[in-house]
Amino acid sequence: MSEELPQVLVLDDDDDTAALLGMALRRRGFRVAVARSCEEGRAALAERPVDALVTDVSLPDGSGLELVASLETKPRALVVVSGFGGDDDREKSRAAGAHVHLVKPVDVARLVSTLNELLGRPG
Repeated sequence: MSEELPQVLVLDDDDDTAALLGMALRRRGFRVAVARSCEEGRAALAERPVDALVTDVSLPDGSGLELVASLETKPRALVVVSGFGGDDDREKSRAAGAHVHLVKPVDVARLVSTLNELLGRPG
């Protein structure tokens, strides 16, 4: 019997980024749900726990960092993506509970390898 594919929630209000990440992750063996706002993200997480959350920082109704920090039960892999990658930005992501901070445009291969590593999946 095959192992169930990991569930990833991509939280990004940019249509192109969300579509690209969703498609790329599906092709690499992940089940993907997409949300466009903090409200949609919270609803998706309440409906079904996920193995990984990939979230943008700037969302139309709040901050992906605040959402990550507020989660009582955190996914096994928390990845923040942002247009900013300074030391201060990376520290804010770590302080919120993120495992990794990636800078946009996201290197899909790096995202996939990061998720596989954090989830204990073979590369």
